[in-house]
Amino acid sequence: MCSHVNIQEYLARISYNESHQDADLQTLTVIFQHHIQAIPFENLSMHCGETIELDLQSIYNKIVRKKRGGWCLESNYLLFWALQELGYDICILGGNSYEPAKKTYTSEINHILLKVVIKGNSYIVDAAFGGAYQAWQPLMLISGKDQAQIPGVFRFMEDNGTWYFEKVKRKHYIPEQQSVPFTDTPELGNIRKIYTFTLKPRHINDFQELNTYLQVSPDTILRKKSICSLQTTEGLYALVGWTFTEMKYNYMEDMDLVQITTLTDEEVEKTLKDKFNIVLENKLVPVNVRGLPPNLVDTIKQNQNAIPSFTGDMNLEEYFARTGYKGSLEKQDLETLTDIFQHHIRAVPFENLSIHCGEKITLELEHVYNKIVQRKRGGWCMENNQLLGWVLKRLGYDTSFLGAYVFNPHQNAYATIMTHLLVKVVIDGKAYIVDGGFGVSYQMWQPMELVSGKDQPQAPGVFRFTEKNAIWYLEKMRRKQYIPNQNFSNSDLLEKKECRKVYMFNLEPRTVEEFCFQCTYLQTSPDSLFTKKSICTLQTSDGFRALIGWTLTETTYNYKENMDLVEFITLEDEEVEKTLKEKFNITLDRKLVPINVKGFYTI
Repeated sequence: MCSHVNIQEYLARISYNESHQDADLQTLTVIFQHHIQAIPFENLSMHCGETIELDLQSIYNKIVRKKRGGWCLESNYLLFWALQELGYDICILGGNSYEPAKKTYTSEINHILLKVVIKGNSYIVDAAFGGAYQAWQPLMLISGKDQAQIPGVFRFMEDNGTWYFEKVKRKHYIPEQQSVPFTDTPELGNIRKIYTFTLKPRHINDFQELNTYLQVSPDTILRKKSICSLQTTEGLYALVGWTFTEMKYNYMEDMDLVQITTLTDEEVEKTLKDKFNIVLENKLVPVNVRGLPPNLVDTIKQNQNAIPSFTGDMNLEEYFARTGYKGSLEKQDLETLTDIFQHHIRAVPFENLSIHCGEKITLELEHVYNKIVQRKRGGWCMENNQLLGWVLKRLGYDTSFLGAYVFNPHQNAYATIMTHLLVKVVIDGKAYIVDGGFGVSYQMWQPMELVSGKDQPQAPGVFRFTEKNAIWYLEKMRRKQYIPNQNFSNSDLLEKKECRKVYMFNLEPRTVEEFCFQCTYLQTSPDSLFTKKSICTLQTSDGFRALIGWTLTETTYNYKENMDLVEFITLEDEEVEKTLKEKFNITLDRKLVPINVKGFYTI
């Protein structure tokens, strides 16, 4: 495959033969319509064993040369490149799609769209939403104006810098002889919310983690359904699983004709070729699951049979028995908070072992309580800090959840997805960050006062917050390290920098529900640190222990002046279970499969 992209080859792919000398609205509209009528919105790669790569060359080869389609990340990025080549003033935006079943917008960006500016006017160009919500012309970015097109009436509404996109639906005429029902309950009413977005320009790299998540998470609609949709001159074709739908817009006054056919396995391949001009290289496995995929349902049932379920009410006495805290609870002061916090981090490990012993991590508080308090397990930040936040709120502390973006030293950048949950506590007008779920040497031992530029020495080292433009940055200065076993002196688990960035956050209050996307992504994506390494770490009275795969480390802080002692041991398979019990007080319900794929994670 030759490694270049060519605008003429793209224009031939979409059968555009007219002039493109002027970067005007008329030319944009015609190119756009040729694009949506030639390039299907489809996710078939996921269901025929292919990986979707989010780089221009891979997308170009797939859509232009192999004559395939793609989802929004592919189709709109290809269109972005083409329009940029043709001289348009264009940028990428990110959208949060509406979920009718939940009656809310997604908490994380999950859609790419484009903004084009022509003679001072802004237009939204989105060639990859698919189905009946696909606009046929660029839409002027103006609030409250009905913009009538053949698919229906589209409208933007703006509120405090956030734009809302919706469509007015027509009635559907479904011939009586058709016995095939719709597989999903249609939304009530004739207004369909589609997505929200802001005008903040984005880069394609902002969507890399999303691209992986959408392909691997069992919770996404794109995993549950094989989809291929193409706009026609009078409506659209859609193939969802084995259900082929042909829609004709305005078949009768204010009514669309919808014809539905159920295909056999043999007919699917022929329909893709005849209706969508798609010939797949690998065998497609059609899927159209309503709700959870059957294999996930089976897994959950098996786990529920194997793992003790939540029993009784959640109560503070049981939690404090778990952490060994026996101090006073009369005052909601800093001293009490610190004592409760230190008992928590020395009793409850930071760990992701569920991922590596066939369990699903869920964020319902009762599940978290059952796992950590009743089954004496640990958890990651979304579990640990959620439980800690619940305890502190029950005690009368002024608490709220915040969301942080963790620093990735390998990429020298902060994550683009908010993956870390932490707690803010206000005492006597002063704000403190309480984070019981980061683990290893970056785990604070005391609540940190939320003040910019102040060194806050603790046993693990010196922590510091820095605030800039309402964004807060946490970093830590470490001591020198003494490693008795020189075989491990160059271990990739050792932090080499004296000052290490940890994460960034703002002070916008968050809910646990906003982390459901991240919780699934982190335990399913092959790019996630947590699928690459089995991790269990616990703070001790003078340092911490960590078990990463088969490598056990024990760190003693300030073993000598300004020096930490770090001891390494490599365990055998049969020693792992014993070590978890003796060093971390963890007994697993299912067999652990340790893993330690080389990657950037330091203790």
